[in-house]
Amino acid sequence: MLTFVELKNFRNNGMFNTQPVRLRSIIGLIVFLLITNNIACGQSFKAAVLAGINSSQVSGDELSGFNKVGLFIGGSAILPVREKSLVEMELLFIQKGSKTPTPKNGAANYFYKMSLNYLEVPLIYTFRPVKYVSVHAGPTFGVLVGSKEEDNAGELTGQIPFQKTELGIDGGLSVYFSEHLSLTMRLSTSLLPIRKTGANTPLFESGQYNSGLAFFLQYTFGSKKSE
Repeated sequence: MLTFVELKNFRNNGMFNTQPVRLRSIIGLIVFLLITNNIACGQSFKAAVLAGINSSQVSGDELSGFNKVGLFIGGSAILPVREKSLVEMELLFIQKGSKTPTPKNGAANYFYKMSLNYLEVPLIYTFRPVKYVSVHAGPTFGVLVGSKEEDNAGELTGQIPFQKTELGIDGGLSVYFSEHLSLTMRLSTSLLPIRKTGANTPLFESGQYNSGLAFFLQYTFGSKKSE
C-alpha cells in the first residue's frame, strides 16, 4: 500500500503517473464502441465514432483566449425518439486547459500551460429541423484522469489540486454531408469550479472553470430506415 509521502511525491511529479489511466481510457473507449455497435445491429439504436480537436480556456486563471488545443475523440450510442429528434449518450476523451498565447516575432514572453485530460459522458438531445442541419444541447459529467501545469521554469508543483470530477453543459450545431457523416461545432462550459482559489471560496462565485470550443467529425454506422 502506498504511503502518504509516496502519494504526495506522485502528486508533485505532475500527473499521478497517468500512463495506466490513459491505457484504461483507450480500452474503455474500444469496449464502448463494440457494445454500442452490437446494440445498433439488433435494435433501433445506432452507434457512431467522433474525432476532432478541442480548443479551450480556463476562466479565472487570468489568461484569455482559446489557446490550448487538444484531442476530442470517442463514441456515441444514438436513440431516435421522434422523426426529427434523437438522444445520444457519448463517451469521450477530451484534452482541456489553458495556455498563454504564442509570442509574436520571437519575443521572449511569460509561458504558462495547464493540461487537463478528462473522460466525459455527455447526454445530448438533438433536434434536426431540416435534412442538413441539427442543433443539440445537454449535460455532461467528466472525470479528471490527468493534469499538469508548466511555466518557463518547467513543471509546477505544490499547486491547489483540481477537482476529480466536472459537471458541465454542452451545446452546438451540426452540418450533415450524408446520413453517415457530419461536422459539429460544440461549445462547452463547467457549471461548477474545476479548482477553487481558496479555502472559503463560495460555490458559484469564484474559482476556475473550463470553457471549450470543439470541432469534430461524426460517422454514424447503419443506414437510414425508410419513413
